[in-house]
Amino acid sequence: MGQVSIRLNGYVYSVGCQDGEEHHLYSMARQVESWLQRARTLGGAASESKTLMMAALLMADEIFELKRRPIPDDMLATVEEAKAALRIAESRQARLAHLTQQVEGLAEALEKEG
Repeated sequence: MGQVSIRLNGYVYSVGCQDGEEHHLYSMARQVESWLQRARTLGGAASESKTLMMAALLMADEIFELKRRPIPDDMLATVEEAKAALRIAESRQARLAHLTQQVEGLAEALEKEG
C-alpha cells in the first residue's frame, strides 16, 4: 500500500493509497488546492472554515454541472459499446464459473473413486 504526503490549505497530510495510485492522488490534491485558491480569491481574507466551505461549494457546483451536461453522441456510442462489452464479459465469467463447478465436481468424483 502506498503512502503519500499532500499539502492542502497550508497543511501537510499523510494519505494512504493503493500502489500505483500515488500520481492520481497528487493530481486530486492539486485540483483541490486550486479550488481552495479560487475560494480564497472569492472570499477575501476569510476564516479557514469559510474557505473550506467555499471550496466545497465550488466542487459541488462543478460536479452538478458535469452531471447535467448531456453526453455527446460520439461518446454515447462508446458508452453503449462499453456496456455491451461488459455484458459479454459478465456472461463469459458466469460460464467460466459454471465450468469451474463442473470440473471441481468431476475432480471430487474421481477422488472418491480412486
